[in-house]
Parts: sequence; C-alpha cells; structure tokens
Amino acid sequence: MKITVTARHVELPDWVQELLKSKVEKLERFGHTLLQAHAIFGREKYLYTAELTLSTKGANLVGKAKHATDLLTCMEEALSKLERQLKRLQEKRMGLARRRVTHRPA
Repeated sequence: MKITVTARHVELPDWVQELLKSKVEKLERFGHTLLQAHAIFGREKYLYTAELTLSTKGANLVGKAKHATDLLTCMEEALSKLERQLKRLQEKRMGLARRRVTHRPA
C-alpha cells in the first residue's frame, strides 16, 4: 500500500510519519484491500488540521479532524473516524453477502 504525507505550514518529524504508517496499516484488519492512503496535515494560526483519505477497492473514505493544541490528537481523531467508516462498510458488505444466500427447503 502506498502512503503519502503532505505537511502544510507545519514541520513533521520522522517519528510522526512512522506512527501514521503503522496505524494506517493496522486498518487492514477490517478485511478490506487498502490501495492508497494520503494524509494532509496543516496549521492555520492556532488550529491544527488533519485530513486522511483511504482508497479501497470500491470506496474512497475521508476522515477530517481539527484540534487547537496538538497535531497527534488531531491525527488520532481522523483515524478513529476512518475506523468507524471501515466498520460500517464491513457491516454493509456482510449484510449483502448474507442476503444473497438462499435457504433451500430440505
């Protein structure tokens, strides 16, 4: 999976990028094929922003978060939003698979 990181008006240390990569790779446990991830971190005056975009097979998911004091907290909030979206997508796919199964009388 390809992960790209963009920083706007903020310096990102290497350990933050490594932390992001490890957390995004953990999102694959939901059973989806993650093709690409793009993270945009920014700072406008006192407000930190994080926008994470995941491209999966069949869907593009976006998680956005803003936080006043900490960039890492902002990143965690955006990741939790993506995690909820992946769970919802997984439940939707499982529901479709269960509806396709037909019960035949014995």
